[in-house]
Amino acid sequence: MTWYNAEYRRRQIVGINATGGSGSPATIDVEFEVPPDWDDFWDNIRSDFKDVVVTDSEGVKVNFARKSGANYSTRTLFLQIDGLSIKNDDSFAVAYVYFFEPNETTDHSTSVTISAEKDGFIMLSAPHSRVVSQQASQSALDSPVQSFIKASTDEVHVYFLINQNFAKRISPYNERSDEEGIDYVQVFSYDSSGSDASARYDIASTRLGNGFVRATYKAGDSGSDYAIAIQISTTLGQLFQIRAILRVINLLP
Repeated sequence: MTWYNAEYRRRQIVGINATGGSGSPATIDVEFEVPPDWDDFWDNIRSDFKDVVVTDSEGVKVNFARKSGANYSTRTLFLQIDGLSIKNDDSFAVAYVYFFEPNETTDHSTSVTISAEKDGFIMLSAPHSRVVSQQASQSALDSPVQSFIKASTDEVHVYFLINQNFAKRISPYNERSDEEGIDYVQVFSYDSSGSDASARYDIASTRLGNGFVRATYKAGDSGSDYAIAIQISTTLGQLFQIRAILRVINLLP
């Protein structure tokens, strides 16, 4: 993974809901909204959008377009990707939006043909409340270190911090030290027998932020412990899980 261009000062990850397939490589079309309440974006881009560029998970520019109706003054912008190559069509895939290059004179957008597009999401929230900060590589333990509690009727967000698991360059490229990042993410919830059940999480609510993944967990039997996990495939070929314990208890007087 490389930073697209040293002159571009900002980058934001885009999580793409590519779930529902067989887990095979695929080529997909994508559409996502740039939130109108994202001041850091709107206050720092050119009014002609020329300094807004979309790349894949490796930092390589993709075929993208601004959907009809883009308007700087009303903060309206939907971006479309034509033919994004992904490695797993039952996961949350990754793209990036680069922006903030006031001297850009080239419009990098192009004409696209979009069909059966997958939804992409830009996450503006910061991690809070239930935060899993452990590294993927730990001392030998029999169970995850961190634990949280919820009722069987609760639906809760859990934030997994991930940056500490990625390689950095020994010297900068394009003035950045990034060398590794997310390729795709999957979500799991294991019971004591090691069985995963998708009924215990809302895969469509998964979101990716710069440096973290948010997963949403629900249901479960009161009195039971579950190992909740995200599984990350990286741009350098790593595949690892980060886990925590989620205890389901219906508290009574």
